[in-house]
Amino acid sequence: MFEHINLTNFKCYKNTPFDMKDLVVFCGNNSVGKSTVIQSILLLIQNEFSGSLRLDGDFIKLGSYKEVHNMDANTDSLLLEAVIDGHRLSWGYERDPLSEDEKDSNLLPFSESMDLGLAGSIANEVREKYKNNFNFLCAERWGPRDNYPYSNQRRSRSWLGIHGEYTAQVLTNLLESSKSLGEGDPRIHDKITSRLVIDNFTKWMGEISPDTFVKSDSITHANISTNQFVFDGHTYRATNVGFGLSYALPVVLSLVMARSGGLVIIENPEAHLHPKGQSYLGRLIQKTAEAGVQVIIETHSDHLLNGIRVAARLSENYIAGSSRVFFVSPGEDQSNVEPIDIGDKGELSNWPSGFFDQQAEDIRTLMKGVDR
Repeated sequence: MFEHINLTNFKCYKNTPFDMKDLVVFCGNNSVGKSTVIQSILLLIQNEFSGSLRLDGDFIKLGSYKEVHNMDANTDSLLLEAVIDGHRLSWGYERDPLSEDEKDSNLLPFSESMDLGLAGSIANEVREKYKNNFNFLCAERWGPRDNYPYSNQRRSRSWLGIHGEYTAQVLTNLLESSKSLGEGDPRIHDKITSRLVIDNFTKWMGEISPDTFVKSDSITHANISTNQFVFDGHTYRATNVGFGLSYALPVVLSLVMARSGGLVIIENPEAHLHPKGQSYLGRLIQKTAEAGVQVIIETHSDHLLNGIRVAARLSENYIAGSSRVFFVSPGEDQSNVEPIDIGDKGELSNWPSGFFDQQAEDIRTLMKGVDR
């Protein structure tokens, strides 16, 4: 797993370490740097941990060195460092100054301190680890469509696409398979005994919209897939049911089908869901992390966070501190980051000002009739 990230002069961070956990939650105001850490990880994966990171790729497009170098930095140095399963890898420039050609480049090489032979060997090992056991869902997912693309050129059979565009295709494969969760997997819904992934996916979707069944099909000769929703025996096309169902499908599926040792990254998983749906999605996120999958999310939802805390509280196997929140806030010359650990009773290690306190602020104003 990603155990540690350190960003030096990368976007809004001048020199900031992140000690990662099984579950990592980024939260804070808009445009303070939550996505930046996720982008640094995606940059490594989209380049397959190669010795030269291209800043523009399939997952993210960051431009050139000049666009990602911290504008308040005192030197030209820029480093992305990651510790993965005990192995350290580092990309960027430790020296100063850089040439104008290097500043105009959209490539970041292995840093000068890396042993290139060793780095290449580690990169190969890590590349294989995440090749078939990784999903990333960006904030801009696909909503209801009459049909979705079908492709045999995807990253892996479980790859949903960054917009969730291959969800119908992956669901079709699951419906035709007998893929199961391991015995005792925390993601097995407590209201069923079946370990089939598709059965547990359906049950977790039911926490968002009760008695929902998703009927997927792939028309391979036309390279399209379809999703339909079944309620009380009646089938409806995706465009005739709630927007949130289609938006949540890839989120729930990515979590339920991920295998131990894998990685799932989701931006704003709560989008378009009602409070209970957000809370139960938080429970599933926590249970997925307990199943051995590293989960990294960015969220603005206190309901989702509370669902994570509830799952930790109810779990018999949760280890205190194995889930961590990073609260990101603006600073003078770089973003401030405050780690908040979740205890085994669901308690938070600290509660900084501005951290999901708006409801309390609004209630205070309602009660007193005076704004701060």
